[in-house]
Amino acid sequence: MTATIIFSACNNAPEKQPEHNIVGEWDAHLSYKEKPYVVIGRFKDNGTYDAFIDGKLIVSGKYRTVGDSIYFRDGNCDMDYEGLYKLTYYKDSVSFNALQDTCQERVHGSSGMAMKRVKQ
Repeated sequence: MTATIIFSACNNAPEKQPEHNIVGEWDAHLSYKEKPYVVIGRFKDNGTYDAFIDGKLIVSGKYRTVGDSIYFRDGNCDMDYEGLYKLTYYKDSVSFNALQDTCQERVHGSSGMAMKRVKQ
């Protein structure tokens, strides 16, 4: 009887959610007017990031994560202002969706973007 109760309690334990981490290199293969290009995002563990299009640095900035949210600051906008995005993780990829950001350049370049992990 005691063993049944212990096993039942174990079966009702909440499943542990996988640990997600934005740190690493991510890429997206996209196209504009039928011309393909590659976006690379490198998120460093010191809270900085770089983004490249076809190998050319397009923006560097700072980020911080809280749960499933990421806050961005970069030189294309005001470094004192953070844009807020929701992170949605999949098996080997992540998507970014703007929640609050007045920097239209960042919103147009980031919101809705899905990237696949290249390396951690």
